[in-house]
Amino acid sequence: MKLIAVTNDRIPNEQLIGTLLEIEQVIDAVILREKSKTDAEVIDLIQTLKASGFDSAKIIVHGRADIAAMTGIEKVQLPGHGAPLPLAKQQFPSLSFGRSTHSFEEAEAAYTAGADWLLYGHLFATDSKEGLSPRGTEELFQIVESLSIPVYAIGGIQPKHLPALKQSGVAGVAVMSSIFGNDNPRKAADGYREVQNVAKG
Repeated sequence: MKLIAVTNDRIPNEQLIGTLLEIEQVIDAVILREKSKTDAEVIDLIQTLKASGFDSAKIIVHGRADIAAMTGIEKVQLPGHGAPLPLAKQQFPSLSFGRSTHSFEEAEAAYTAGADWLLYGHLFATDSKEGLSPRGTEELFQIVESLSIPVYAIGGIQPKHLPALKQSGVAGVAVMSSIFGNDNPRKAADGYREVQNVAKG
């Protein structure tokens, strides 16, 4: 089961780079979800990470296939309202695309359109989705059982949730607030990895 960090668009580049370098060994990937930053700032973030030795294969660009292509990143996470998948794949055939989904119907449509993986949520109550009812796991498990591509879960997921998600075939979890909203991001990420290692044993 993979651990994906999702940046929260609240941290200046210099601090964010330090945090990502600190947690790199613990996470399997990071989605750079920096929607308020300019294109130049996102490009600089990626280039500085790569120059600092961060494994570029772990970087997923949120929403912007053009920025991924320009910076040599191979994976893009498209939001639910993002570019049509067939068009994105046609324009950027060398890239892999995930799609964020919020229902079985959206997941099935993304799968049919050629998504390489899916992100489903939000599962549990979380500050980043205040006022929106969590979706729980029932529909997530239906998606996992029905579709033959990796399905990742996001939204309020704590280490205690990992064993049940893993047992049901969820490919991994994406975590934002628990890592980037924590005073000790590395310790927070370690908490997820420790549970995963126990589950493997």
